[in-house]
Amino acid sequence: MNPPATASRPPRPATVTIAFWLQLAVALVLLGLAALTVAEAVHFNGQIDRAVRLVPDADPAEVTGERQGNVAMTLILGVPAVLLAVWLAATAVPVRRGANLARILVFVASGAQLLVCFAQCCSGGFLVPLLTTPEMGAEPPPDWDEEWETSTFFDTLYAGTDPWDDLFFPAAGLGVLTVLALSAAVVLLLALPPANRWFVPRAANEALAGPAWAMPGPTYVPPGYGYPTVPFLPLPPGYLICPDPAAHLTPGAPSSSPGPTGPSTAPPQDAPDGLR
Repeated sequence: MNPPATASRPPRPATVTIAFWLQLAVALVLLGLAALTVAEAVHFNGQIDRAVRLVPDADPAEVTGERQGNVAMTLILGVPAVLLAVWLAATAVPVRRGANLARILVFVASGAQLLVCFAQCCSGGFLVPLLTTPEMGAEPPPDWDEEWETSTFFDTLYAGTDPWDDLFFPAAGLGVLTVLALSAAVVLLLALPPANRWFVPRAANEALAGPAWAMPGPTYVPPGYGYPTVPFLPLPPGYLICPDPAAHLTPGAPSSSPGPTGPSTAPPQDAPDGLR
């Protein structure tokens, strides 16, 4: 039996190269979003300090709650961005080299991006059922509005317009849309047929179909020319049978192949009559 043929990998298509650079771009944008989130947290912490200076008698519980909420939002937005950036950066070079496992991990990371964006955008909506339960009532208690209106600390903290917020939210939204668009492009490029043949060579595809020796049917071997007269002889793959073996003989050389009735070589003209 012949040894199994090795997988023949075609040249790397241009779609894989483009996907490699786009994948690195997605990782850089995610790191930029994480850095922007940290900058927003530092800026908002400074706003809290400013409000505390303007309102010395501010409730410590309110100040602590704002600082904890600031840290929590930074972790919720920044940590997934960093993890996804590291994930994509670590799989970029293996994807360029043709590792199919790395391509699968890129697909998983792209799906995780959608889940993270959905969870972050809709996290506030998860609290709506809790606020509308019979225990909580259809409307919040009346004292909530009174506490909010009489809290000088919150009025000072959220009063006026902040130029940084006017820059942060559009930049963050544009970054998220860029990440989603580039990730969709990477997935599409890696899923095209040229890229699929690059990651899964043809020999591997044939091996998945089943054993090769079960596919060929019986082979007919013509009689004569030194071949055994066995009709419909099944041969393993890799053995090629020429339908006209006489075509491989040297022109002018005598043929010694046995014919149907014996040797085909004629006796010489000067032989005795008994041998003719």
